[in-house]
Amino acid sequence: MFYRNSYDGIDGYAADLIRHKARQLVGKAGLTEDDRQDLEQELMIDLLGRMKHFNPAKGKKTTFMTRIVERRISTILEARFAQCRDWRKCTASLNDPIPGGDNDSAERIEQVCSDGQMGHHGRDTNEQRQNDIRFDVERVIAALPVDLQELCEKLQSSNMAEIAREMGIPRSTLYGQLTKLRDAFRDGGLEEYL
Repeated sequence: MFYRNSYDGIDGYAADLIRHKARQLVGKAGLTEDDRQDLEQELMIDLLGRMKHFNPAKGKKTTFMTRIVERRISTILEARFAQCRDWRKCTASLNDPIPGGDNDSAERIEQVCSDGQMGHHGRDTNEQRQNDIRFDVERVIAALPVDLQELCEKLQSSNMAEIAREMGIPRSTLYGQLTKLRDAFRDGGLEEYL
């Protein structure tokens, strides 16, 4: 569906100029038809912000508007071609299938971490390691009997003396359950976290 930016109350020449210049930019510097409305809005915002500097004694209003829009376009293109974000250097899509992946449906975007890095680069990221630990701990806890699951939950916020007092049982009994809990974590391969 085609939408058109509305420029009600804005100088007709400015609206036409911006639409024309945005159409000219499509196909340049990696800009597509989908970018056109955004370009129009960016150009209009810049123009409206600079109109307060127009001085009729120095020139015509149409010339002033044209120069402002053209300079903004130059700035946009300069940023698009800057070495750090040059659109021409992007040779792969995040939707491309991963070569050598386990299955054909895996896409590159599935390998991007929240810090923007691709994959593990031969080592686990801190985030991936935390997720792995969390998953392993949840797996072991889910396999525990209900009473030990409750103990795990209480140990997150209280110490052994507080838990024994709250449950009305001797600490020695509680330490016996803690031993069972440690054994379960050891059997689950989580000995290094005990």
